[in-house]
Amino acid sequence: MNRHIRKLFAPTRRLYSTSPPSKQPSSPNKLELQDLTPSELCYYWDTKQPTSEQLAFAEKLFVPSRHSPLKLWSASKFRTAPLSSIEPEVAFLGRSNVGKSSLLNAIMGQEICWTSSKPGRTREMNAFGIGGTKGGESKVVLLDMPGYGKASRAEWGMEIMKYLQGRKQLRRTFILVDSEHGIKQQDADILQLCRHNGIPHQIILSKVDKVLSKSKKQLKTGVSTASIQRLAKMLQDMKPLVQPDARISEGPGSLGELITCSSEVPVGSGQFLGVNTVRWAILAAAGIDGSLDGVKPVLRQPSMEALADTN
Repeated sequence: MNRHIRKLFAPTRRLYSTSPPSKQPSSPNKLELQDLTPSELCYYWDTKQPTSEQLAFAEKLFVPSRHSPLKLWSASKFRTAPLSSIEPEVAFLGRSNVGKSSLLNAIMGQEICWTSSKPGRTREMNAFGIGGTKGGESKVVLLDMPGYGKASRAEWGMEIMKYLQGRKQLRRTFILVDSEHGIKQQDADILQLCRHNGIPHQIILSKVDKVLSKSKKQLKTGVSTASIQRLAKMLQDMKPLVQPDARISEGPGSLGELITCSSEVPVGSGQFLGVNTVRWAILAAAGIDGSLDGVKPVLRQPSMEALADTN
C-alpha cells in the first residue's frame, strides 16, 4: 500500500478534459441558477436523485445554531484521534486547493474551516459536528482531511489511509474533484486505493460554475441549455473512470452518482449552487432519513458484498 500512496505525490497528468467548445450558441435558452435541480447538475445511475422535500430536509438540518456546527477535535495521526462514538462520520478528501475547506464552510453554513489560496493549508484531520443540540450528540460528523498533491506530505497520506481503513464509524469518503480539470492522475490513484481497500467512496465535482459559464458575470444571466448538455456529457464520460468494469477493477467502485456544486456561486440567502444536494448525500451516507423530530442516525456499515452488488 505504501507504494500506491507515494504515487499520489508524483507529477499530475490530466486524464479527463472538460474544456468547453469555443463556439457558443448565439441565443440559447437559459435557466436561472436557482431553478437548476439535481437533474441538471448531477448524474445518477445506481441511485435516485433527491426530491425537493429531501433537499429541504437537508437544508434545515444544516442550519447553524449555538451547537452546530461544532469543532470536535483535530488530530495529525490516526492513533491520536478520539475513540469512535455512536456518531456516523463522513470524510472529505481531495487535491490541495480543490476547494475542500471552502465547500465544507458552505455545507455547514459558517466560516469554520480555515481557507487559503496557498496549497497544503489543512495539515490535520479536523472533525466538525452537525445537528447537535444542548447536551446532545451531533447527528453526523464531517471530517476535513489534508489535501494530497502539491504541498502535501507522504506521512499525511499514510495517516489518512489508516483512518479511512480503520475508523469504524466512517460511513463514506467524499472525494472532491475540480470540475474544470477533471480527474487527474493523483485523483485516479486515490480512487484505486479506495477500490483496492474496500473503502466506500463517492465523487463530488467542485467549481462547476467554471464548466457552466466562461465567467461569473455571464453566469448571473442564467445557464444555457447547451452548457447543461455539455455538463451531462462530461459526467456520463466520467462514469467508467469512477466505476470501472468489475472484470478489471480491483474492488468496488464509487457510488453510482456524480454530484456537482460550487461554493462560490450564491443562489439565495446563505445558499450556494448544488450544496443542498451534497448535504443530502452526507445524510444518506450517514443513514439519516426522515423528519427532524427525533431523527436518529441509522448506523449501518455497508458490507463488501453489498458494495459489489451495486457496482
